[in-house]
Amino acid sequence: MTAKEKLVERLKALGAQLGRDVNVTGTVEELTMRVAELEEELDDGNDDEQSGDNGINAQENATDNPDDDQVQEKPAVTDAGLVTVITRATLHIDALHETENTPVAIAVTGMSIRVLPHEAEALIAGGLASEK
Repeated sequence: MTAKEKLVERLKALGAQLGRDVNVTGTVEELTMRVAELEEELDDGNDDEQSGDNGINAQENATDNPDDDQVQEKPAVTDAGLVTVITRATLHIDALHETENTPVAIAVTGMSIRVLPHEAEALIAGGLASEK
């Protein structure tokens, strides 16, 4: 079974878990990115369901010490936690501009953007971006 066939099977399985049809056409890189996006979406949905607190995910309510009675929220990922990558293709993505700190929905080829570390890994692994 080729890598592309494995990705198509994984996409179909993720689509079934999410209860919708997914696009299974494209290059291996595009399919890899689509799998990463759907897995992240599925993980986000599981976090929300586990929290039972109107959409606040369980990670935000986690404490460093389970015996501690005080609820301490973990801070959101700051700019320091973001990774800068250079896109190799035009991407529809949720990122920040490298220097202007403004949201980027569409990153054109060659653009430097900042994303979460796991997103950067997926983009680089899929050949859609390179490290800066």
